[in-house]
This record gives sequence, structure tokens and C-alpha cells, in this order.
Amino acid sequence: MNNMKFQPKNIDDYISIHPKEVQKLLQTIRTTIAKAAPDAEEAISYQIPTFKLKGNLVHFAAFKNHLGFYPGADGVATFKKELSKYETSKGTIQFPFDQPLPLKLISDIVKYRVIINQEKAKAKSKPKPSSKKKTSDADQVEQYLKTSDPKWKEAIAAIRKIIKSVDTGIAERIKWNATSYHFLQQDMVTFGPVKSDKVLLVFHHPCIVKIKSDLLEGDYKDRRLVYFTSLGAVKKNKPELTRIVKELVKAIENKLK
Repeated sequence: MNNMKFQPKNIDDYISIHPKEVQKLLQTIRTTIAKAAPDAEEAISYQIPTFKLKGNLVHFAAFKNHLGFYPGADGVATFKKELSKYETSKGTIQFPFDQPLPLKLISDIVKYRVIINQEKAKAKSKPKPSSKKKTSDADQVEQYLKTSDPKWKEAIAAIRKIIKSVDTGIAERIKWNATSYHFLQQDMVTFGPVKSDKVLLVFHHPCIVKIKSDLLEGDYKDRRLVYFTSLGAVKKNKPELTRIVKELVKAIENKLK
């Protein structure tokens, strides 16, 4: 079904060569990706539909019995548990035609990829001066939190309090479309997409890889992940989360000396 001899000019062109029922699935996954990453641009790369944002974000394609979804190795690894029912390999997920597309999961993966791509890009251009009054970091955070799932309001508030209480030099702001923290202008940790059953923290300062803790997950060369499944889990792991942030602050200080 994925005819590699065909050279599509755009995603519409690619979708048009497939059977009607497959076209419907391709259009659905396309729409889901676009909603999760509204700033991404559509393209054709490797002869298949692609969304780009600071580089390739995700790809998808149709095959004989499944849709292929390609969020990169980190996208697959981060959502390993949620993807346990699907066939996966490094950077690849197969969604069978005889099963409903997991649209919420696809959306969460895309939002995660947006954070990672934007973090890697570290936009170098300075913002242009504006005559408009700039909204403060505190106001931006407050506005963002109003849109958060009420179910996780107390857990997120507890996590924020723990992080900010470690050192007065830790500052909070909105970056990469989420609540983020930095120390001495060094980005440290950002809230990832909030899933229905957990809250995600992405520690993305390179020094985090030297900190050992059962709370830190993932074997990436430049970041680690922390999941909390309830407010009780946040309270239980408060001492360990505090230790992790303290060690990271100390590591950043030593690196900048």
C-alpha cells in the first residue's frame, strides 16, 4: 500500500492514492497531529507525510495492514508503557487497521516531541522590542495553569512548591509551551504533557545524567524523566525530588565556576 515508486508532492497527494477507508485514517491522524502541534508545517520527507517544527517532528504512512507512525526513538521510549499493545521498534509504531486509532496517545506523543524539538533548537534570535507591556512570567504561569486538568491541580501545585523551595535562584516561567524552571539562566526542568494517569517532569539539563535516583527514568544522553501518578506519590517522593533538584543546582553552580 505504501508505494515507494510514487513521488507525492504533498500530503493530500499522498493520501489520494489510497483506498477510501485508508484515506479516512490518514486524514484523522493528520488532523490529530496538526491540533497537537499547531505551529508545525506539513511536508513530504522520505516520500511519506511529515510534520516539521525545528526539524522533523513526526512522520506517518500507510501499509498493507497498518498505519506507521514515526515519532523518533525518544517518542517511542517515553511512551513505552502506553504503547505496550502495539508493535514497535526504534522510532516506529504500528497501528493496525482493525483497531481504533489511539488519538489521545498520538496527541500526547506529538506534544512531547514539540517540547524536545524546541528544547534542542534553543532559538538564538532575540525577541524584537515591543511597545506592548510584556506579561510577567508569574502571570504567564498563572494563565497556563488555569488551562490545566483540574484533576492534577493539587499535584502540580505540590511539585511546583517543591522545586521552587530548593533555592531562591530557581525561577519559573512558560517555555516550550509548558511551566519551566531555570537556575542562573540554565534551563533545568519542564512539565511535559499531562496524561490521564500521570504528571510528567522532563529534566533536560545535561548534568542530570550524573545524578542517580530510582525516581529518574530513561537512558537518554542529555535528559531524564520523572512520573507522578497522584498527589500522594508527590508527597511520598518529596525528599527524593528535593534531593535531585538540589544536586542539579549544585552541579550547575560548579559547571559555571
